[in-house]
This record gives sequence, structure tokens and C-alpha cells, in this order.
Amino acid sequence: MALQLFEFLANGIALGAVYALFAVPMSVVWVTTDVIDVSTGGYAVVAGMVAAVVGMPMGPVYGVAAALVLGAVAGGIFLSFHAIRQQRDAMLIVLATFALMLAIESAVLTAWGTDNRFLEPLPGMLNLSGAVVTYQSLFNLGVSVVVMGLLVGLLRFTRLGLQMRASAISDRAAMLVGVAVRRTQFLTFVFCAGIAGIGGVLAVLALGMTYASTFIFTTVAFSGTVLLGKAGPLPAFWGAMLLGIVTAVSDAYLPNGWAAGVPSLLIILVLATGRMPATAFTGARP
Repeated sequence: MALQLFEFLANGIALGAVYALFAVPMSVVWVTTDVIDVSTGGYAVVAGMVAAVVGMPMGPVYGVAAALVLGAVAGGIFLSFHAIRQQRDAMLIVLATFALMLAIESAVLTAWGTDNRFLEPLPGMLNLSGAVVTYQSLFNLGVSVVVMGLLVGLLRFTRLGLQMRASAISDRAAMLVGVAVRRTQFLTFVFCAGIAGIGGVLAVLALGMTYASTFIFTTVAFSGTVLLGKAGPLPAFWGAMLLGIVTAVSDAYLPNGWAAGVPSLLIILVLATGRMPATAFTGARP
């Protein structure tokens, strides 16, 4: 029993490592622009689908490149609302990214149909006193930790990172000290779409995906982001890890199909307990 639980926890951590690459970019966009990018799941699915269709070794590269292009589209939508309408209501931009997500889902369905796509995972596994952990799971965890470390380094030690942090605190104050806030926010959309694309490549290796994964991955990203509060990428990382563990344990012990509803139930729980900021969808910012 203890060995089974350890194996479930290990699988949950590996799953959470993939989920983190969906939640962290959504969180970074949220705190930097005050907008929730609902298209995050779409970036991941397009990256994963392209990687699966092209195959190794160039498939993942093309997949992440496709995600970057879609991030530029979302960033362009964000800029257009501010340039044309000087829009301060974040909900309208959120709805626009939701429409983009639906368009991505339809495009994936048209291009590749309903088939579940996979890439061949890394062969081999570790046997830890009877508990089995695959090399692919360890690889997923390693990639997620490295990406998180690079993101923290970018935010703390690079000019773009400092501009992103300034924009997150107050876009008006950042503009007053000479930060190109809109350009920074646009680059944030692109950069974070690339992170989601990396997550999509890992997902097609470890889980497989269909066109319907677009909405599922977005739900997972939002759940991981809000689980520990809208407080930045590190809480989103740990929130996604926790979500992965809960999902894996639920999949093991609950009736079939219940585990898929865990992210949605967590969103309801967060909303019901008042952990969601009151200004989450208003665009309020000092």
C-alpha cells in the first residue's frame, strides 16, 4: 500500500511538472498585464500536435515556434484593445483570448481530426523498491525545473525581466520612468506562449492529446494559477504540482472519470472561499 501511494505521488509530481508549464505562463501574463490569457491551452496543443506530426528531432522545435507565433497573435490582440479603444476592462480582452482559443481548437480539429496524437516517450524506467518511475517522468520534472529556474533568472537579472516586474507593479508608474510597457507586455505574451509550447511537447510525450485538450489544458492552467492565489510564477508552479498530485491520487482511488473533474472542482473551491482577488477581471491596477 505504501509503495503504491509512493508511486502515485511520483506520477503526480511528474504530471504536475507538465501542468506547471501551463500554469506558470498564465500567471506571468496575468500579473504583468492584468489579463488572463485563456489561449494558453491552445498554444500547448498546437505545439504538441506539430511535434507529433513532424516527429523527432525537429518536431518539438517547430511546435514551440508555432506556439510563439500564436503568442504574438494574442499579444497583438491585447495591444489592439489598448491602442484602438484604450480599453481598461480586462474582461473584454479575456473574452477575446477565449475566442482565440476556440479558433485554435477548431483549426486543430480541421487539420488533424479527432485522433489522439502521441510522440514516443523516453524508454526505460526506475524500480525504486517496487515503485516504478519512468524516465519520461523524470525528464518532464527536470525540464520543468530548468524552465522555472531560467524564468526566475530572467525576471531577476535581465532588463526584460525588470521591465516585466515594473509593469506588474504599476504600468502607469513604469511608463513614467521610461519603460516601454506595451512592448514589454507584448513580449510577455510571446515568451509565455513559448513556455506553454514546451509544456505541450512534454504532454504529447507523456500523455498524448487531441483537439479537445485545448480546453482541458487551459482549465488546468487556470486551476494551478489560482490554487495558491494570484501571486506570481512560483506559487503557480507549486499550485500546479499540487494539482498534479491530487489528480494522480484521485485517478487511482476515485471512480473512473472523476480525476478529470479535479481542476474544475478546485476552481469552484477557490471561488467559493474568496481566494480569487476581487479585481481579477476588472483590469484594476494602480
